[in-house]
Amino acid sequence: MAKDYIGGVGLGIRLLFDNSKAGTDAYDPDNPNYLLTGPLSGHYGADRRKQLRCRINNLQRQAVSAMLKLTALFGPDLKRAGYDAVIITGKAPKLSYLWLDDEKVEIRNAEHLKNATVNETDHKIREELGDFYIRTSAIGEAGEKLCRFAAIINDEFRAIGRSGMGGVMGSKNLKAVAVRGTHDVNVANLDGFKEFVKLIYERMKGPSTKKYKTLGTPENVLVLNSLSALATRNWTNATF
Repeated sequence: MAKDYIGGVGLGIRLLFDNSKAGTDAYDPDNPNYLLTGPLSGHYGADRRKQLRCRINNLQRQAVSAMLKLTALFGPDLKRAGYDAVIITGKAPKLSYLWLDDEKVEIRNAEHLKNATVNETDHKIREELGDFYIRTSAIGEAGEKLCRFAAIINDEFRAIGRSGMGGVMGSKNLKAVAVRGTHDVNVANLDGFKEFVKLIYERMKGPSTKKYKTLGTPENVLVLNSLSALATRNWTNATF
């Protein structure tokens, strides 16, 4: 499956179709919530992206993707813990958080984190588990109250801000996901991989990334509109 559907996006779409049922509400316990890593996640100097895919709400019954980039370390640690994908279904009887410690998986009580900010949640979980380097993906009060546009925050300040995924976590009574990965992520062709990283690094310094150094993501608006790929009028159209 990994070879047929490379990366978080491809694998996420495949898993979405395999595990989701048509007509399921975003906040239904049976609605799956997916955490996925890309093929380069966990490799030093390469992809530091985590992707999250799930259904969202009654008005938007299509798959959406939120990508966490740049300084976020949750994705690489998830990969180093040994996971290409994590699928979360059901609803905890009380507020909880998911603890992934390499192969060890545990659902822990998070009632003491109720209404806590993401920053407070991150620090309290790390303190509770006794490791400052644990990576967290958490929601705040908005997600707990099922706000339709609540975000998920990774590593205290990187936002998975699209399409209200924080509310989906809240609907499962899932305050946070904490991960610690200690395994190496091996590469079949290390020399080839190093050359590939150098190539990407040089491209990053060129004109292809200029837009991200000026206005950032809004630079994509006209491009996506021309490709008929711009979320328009609550996803009822693809162009303005």
